[in-house]
Amino acid sequence: MGDYMRLIALTGLSKEALNELSRRHVRSFEFHSANNVLAFSELDVGDTVFLIDVPPSDLMPGICGSIATIKAFDTRMQHVFYGSGSYSEEMETMSARAQLIYKSIGKIKGVERVDLYEPIYVDIIEVQFYEAR
Repeated sequence: MGDYMRLIALTGLSKEALNELSRRHVRSFEFHSANNVLAFSELDVGDTVFLIDVPPSDLMPGICGSIATIKAFDTRMQHVFYGSGSYSEEMETMSARAQLIYKSIGKIKGVERVDLYEPIYVDIIEVQFYEAR
C-alpha cells in the first residue's frame, strides 16, 4: 500500500456525477452546500481533492471515493431579490464551479473535522486494485 495523502473532502456528490468523472476523466461540478463552497477558500488550481457521495456526518474510515485534481474553479456570489406586493426580500447565495480531472480511487483512513466553518480533511490511501472479500 502507498503513503497517506491529506486531502480536503468535497462531500454529498451524486453517484452518477462521480461515475461520469471516472468514465470521462474530466468533468465540471457546481457546488452549493456550505461545506463544499467553504473548502474552495483553502484550495487552488492544481490541488488534489477527495470526492465522495456521502454527507460530511457519514465520513468514516473504510469508505471509498474518487481522487481528483482541480483543473479550474471559480466562486460566485449571487444576489436574489423576491417579493410580492409591498413585501420584498434579498438573499445572497454562494456557489463554486470547478473542473476536475479524475486521478484514482481512494479509501479513507482518517477524518479530521476542525470547526463548523472549516474544510473537512481526510487521510486517504490510493487504492491500486480491488480486493474480493
